[in-house]
Amino acid sequence: MTMLRAERVTLGYGRHPVVHDVTLDIAEGGVGLIGESGSGKTTLARAFLGLLAPMSGNIWYGDQTLKKTDMRKFRRDVQPVFQAEALDPRMRIGTSIAEALPRGDRARVGELLEQVGLDPDLATRRPHQLSGGQRQRVVIARALAVGPRLLILDEPTSALDVTVQAKILDLLAGLDTERLLITHNLALVARLCRTSHVLFAGRVVESGPTAELLASPAHPYTKALRDAVPKLGGAPPEAKGRTEAVPAATGCPYRLRCPLAVPECERPPALRDVNGRQVACHRAEDVLVT
Repeated sequence: MTMLRAERVTLGYGRHPVVHDVTLDIAEGGVGLIGESGSGKTTLARAFLGLLAPMSGNIWYGDQTLKKTDMRKFRRDVQPVFQAEALDPRMRIGTSIAEALPRGDRARVGELLEQVGLDPDLATRRPHQLSGGQRQRVVIARALAVGPRLLILDEPTSALDVTVQAKILDLLAGLDTERLLITHNLALVARLCRTSHVLFAGRVVESGPTAELLASPAHPYTKALRDAVPKLGGAPPEAKGRTEAVPAATGCPYRLRCPLAVPECERPPALRDVNGRQVACHRAEDVLVT
């Protein structure tokens, strides 16, 4: 079942578009938005949260656009989980969580802290008195306070050490809540997302089941992201192509970096079906066999 849908959405700041004509669904089973910094992931997440209006296209929630949706209900159903630094340093933890609760329901603060694996006594502390992992759990507890149907998580573990990351992963995997995960960490989407969309320069370049997409990429950018992940005990990964090149203004935006680029890549590639996935690459079949 589709919960949120972007339909031919272009987003920007001022007159400058940074996300271009994106169509994708946020459905059951967890969805990942993958890409490097500046690829448009967070901008698209802001549009899904109703914080940024599209320059063109629509964001749909169920059978209504966000413009016509009851935003009070939407805010209960769809909650963001930002990084731990989003907590107000002046507020005690319990007060921060209780803001989202109805009056007279403050007893739930302790229940929510226990749900995310924290001691209820931490409610009296301020953010600076907690570790990074504890603060991230508080952010999740605050989002869960209104009983959301969907969590939109923007790099929820990027500032945490690996042992704490594993604990947050276990917590998120055990929640009975759908999730949209914005990240460049492929291990997170592999664990938490049934389907994934890869963004480059504000465009979807590959979409499909996460396991297949990571095991056998059909776009050279997806393959570059996967191959750049260090392997324990192995040789450092080699960066192929011009990894510093800016996106091309015409044709395929990835062509200036792509080691497989050919003259045909000067023509913009459309998303097309390749082995059950949607891929925007003229040479997707060649990528699959490399």
